[in-house]
Amino acid sequence: MKKYIISLIGLILLLGGCASKNEVITEKKILSPESVEIYDISVDKFWKDTNHGRKLLKDFPFISYKPVIGFKGKFSDQFYSKIDYRYKFDNIKDVDFWKLRTNPFAEDFIYVLPMWVNEFKRVSNDLFEDIGYTYNLSTKEQEILKWWIGEGGILWIEGGIYSTRYDTFKKNGEIDKVAINNKIIKKSANLKFFDRSVYTYVYKSKRVDSINYEPLELNYKTKSKYPYFSDIKYLQIKTDNFLTADFLPKGDYLLESLKGKPLVSFIRYGKGGVVFLRPFEFQDKRYDGELLRWRLIFWLMNRMYIKDNGYQIVKDKFDNNKVFTLHNLHFAYNSYKLTQKSIKLLEPIANYLKFHPKTKVRVEGHTDSIASRKYNLRLSKRRANSVKEALVKMGISPNRIYTVGYGEDKPIATNKTARGRALNRRVDFIIIRK
Repeated sequence: MKKYIISLIGLILLLGGCASKNEVITEKKILSPESVEIYDISVDKFWKDTNHGRKLLKDFPFISYKPVIGFKGKFSDQFYSKIDYRYKFDNIKDVDFWKLRTNPFAEDFIYVLPMWVNEFKRVSNDLFEDIGYTYNLSTKEQEILKWWIGEGGILWIEGGIYSTRYDTFKKNGEIDKVAINNKIIKKSANLKFFDRSVYTYVYKSKRVDSINYEPLELNYKTKSKYPYFSDIKYLQIKTDNFLTADFLPKGDYLLESLKGKPLVSFIRYGKGGVVFLRPFEFQDKRYDGELLRWRLIFWLMNRMYIKDNGYQIVKDKFDNNKVFTLHNLHFAYNSYKLTQKSIKLLEPIANYLKFHPKTKVRVEGHTDSIASRKYNLRLSKRRANSVKEALVKMGISPNRIYTVGYGEDKPIATNKTARGRALNRRVDFIIIRK
């Protein structure tokens, strides 16, 4: 009887172990982005779990140094379910610049969040250099970073430097607000970024008594010369810090206050650029801080912006030869036939072409390096032609649509990983204006 009980317990443990192992394997298959095949219809059942924008808010890097606790976003499930998470990002402190030198497509964004004044290293009047040394980048790594921006990368910088109220205390417990005020001013004055003057906006929390300060709230009604950003109306800065100095270099001002104060600045550098914005509140649904950051991401990547009720092309970005990639465009596996869902995604492109009758578009098909080069070239051409046929059925003249297939010849990522191959299997659209 005793042997029977021991054998039974062993069998139960064995089966339990197998079940746990299978559950882990299943979770990895569903959750791993490497498992997504862009052109394989079979992944549709996994798409909602692996590609849901609301989940990105937990690790969304561009919102500020504040933790995201219980915030589920201000938009509908439809909005988040359409967000493509294939942009690649890292905090500047986590970037391997030596690998970036050999593969500039390893990152789309490198971001910098507000820096504590006692850690910010003011080594010169060059803010780029100061940020580099603050994060212990060597001169060579700083050169790689600047080269990477020129190759098409985006350096995203939020805020500037700040001090806490504890920085005002001396070792003997006395308060010395003048010292920390002078330190902030000294470290933020007369800066330049890429030879452009840098505005610094200094503000401090309201004092409750001789020791304590209450959070400071700054509210802005906003405007933009770009229609794409025109529905961002209200932004807020809320800070518990004692003193803050935000950096904003002269550049292309994407957003301003109604009084003309710059709030978001972009500097074009080579194929890429640097975007500066102040650390606007994003978890308060009354304000547009979250919307601003989603808009910036898609605008900077020449993507399509996803409105709550569908897609909207980022019209301001479509100058001649500007490229954007329509993600979530699926073909049947190993085929050039568009799925019905993907045909629906082409509607905003057709609407854009109808609204701009003198505009033409070039459709470029791309594949990964699996299979032979000859096969991939033929498949990419057929897929581009399939997109053209769908646009023609939507009322666009075939004379306005050019198609070309490049096969595996123009990768945007490595073909050595599943994730890289998924990025390379794509259809690009190039707007051509007369």
